[in-house]
Amino acid sequence: MSNPENSSSKLIFSLIVGIPLLVIAFSTLLYQMANRDMIALGTVNNGQLIQPPVAIADLNTEYRNGEAVEFNKADSLWQFVVVGDGYCEQNCEAMLYLTRQTRTALGKKMNRVGRMYMNVGSDYSAELDKLLIDEHEKLTPIFADKSAYQQFSQLVLEDEARGFYVLDPKGWIMMHYRLPDLEQDTLTSTGKLVIKDMKRLLR
Repeated sequence: MSNPENSSSKLIFSLIVGIPLLVIAFSTLLYQMANRDMIALGTVNNGQLIQPPVAIADLNTEYRNGEAVEFNKADSLWQFVVVGDGYCEQNCEAMLYLTRQTRTALGKKMNRVGRMYMNVGSDYSAELDKLLIDEHEKLTPIFADKSAYQQFSQLVLEDEARGFYVLDPKGWIMMHYRLPDLEQDTLTSTGKLVIKDMKRLLR
């Protein structure tokens, strides 16, 4: 005949050992499912969240005709925002290319995402204007106050900055992507990560 105290002790021991193992197994399963887009978790993102988000209006943004940039309208889109000056060169061009290709890869959802070039430097050069006309006709060029942007961001503002922002339809800069280099493999892999994030945001 079994001793009730022994049975109780074995049960307690099994619970002590088993519960942490179940928690670890469940957490691993959730991570794998989220990573494969089988489920969506609010904290799963590949870009760096900006906490707290910053209103683009606080950067004194305006269109080239001098009108203030307005968001939170019925037709406002999500935006990929590339930051640079009036002479968008190698790194800047790579970010324009990446955001263009990534937007296109969103397929049916691409019409819910726009692109902006936020100039925090001098006026647009003839070379940059030609680049935007020839290769990025659907991109919106704007200006932002450099000192206001510097207060918001510790990132490098010059051509060495390899990254871009995501702006929500209400005008909040809420996420940033930064690339370690401009190798094609890096551009491709980053694009895939951005697409994963955007598909969650556009649901």
